[in-house]
Amino acid sequence: MIAIKYDDFGANAELFARLCEMTSEPLRLVKEGCPDLIVMDAEAFDKRQRSIELREQLLNTDSELNLDTQKLKELVSGKNRKR
Repeated sequence: MIAIKYDDFGANAELFARLCEMTSEPLRLVKEGCPDLIVMDAEAFDKRQRSIELREQLLNTDSELNLDTQKLKELVSGKNRKR
């Protein structure tokens, strides 16, 4: 994860927003030498959230993962996502 100073982010927000979009990686904003805030592209955030939700759903199934193909397709496509 890239760490940048608040002042540098403020002066170059468009540049850093583009970097987040291109890499799908978050930026760590540093204030007075301490990490203070994480900034990330909204699309990358949504993708990461879907991945986390899918992982949680899979972990909550039987230990042998007795999922039928249709159920797995629904989990991956996000059709049964809670909003």
